[in-house]
Amino acid sequence: MAASLSAFLERQKQILDELNKLLKDEFAVLKNRQAFSLPKINQRKQALLSELTANDRAIGQLPDRDDLKTVYKTQMEEIQKQLQICQKQNAVNGRLIQLSITSNRRLGMTLSKLKDRNSMTYDDKGATHSSASSGMNIEC
Repeated sequence: MAASLSAFLERQKQILDELNKLLKDEFAVLKNRQAFSLPKINQRKQALLSELTANDRAIGQLPDRDDLKTVYKTQMEEIQKQLQICQKQNAVNGRLIQLSITSNRRLGMTLSKLKDRNSMTYDDKGATHSSASSGMNIEC
């Protein structure tokens, strides 16, 4: 016999609980700048989202899906609240990622400027000249 609507809804709730915990873990990893942990978290997050989508499609195919508005209304409201919490946390994590990217770009630009400044030399007329080798071709 096929899974019941109640079983699918319970699984949706479990998935969202796992996703919420994972998003909090992702936030901690981002906050602590532990980028090497992100691929594993992202892989798990994608798997949970895929399962959530698959279950949603399966629920849509059930003959008693109209009961979602009546019999399972409370469960549905709870699931929707959990989903909103996950979406908000995911948005926060996305902003944190953008801030990290921006910060890394600024750091890269600053380091590049410092490198350029350190390789600046002057020619025999006193004009500035950027030396790409930064004095590395000295022979004696």
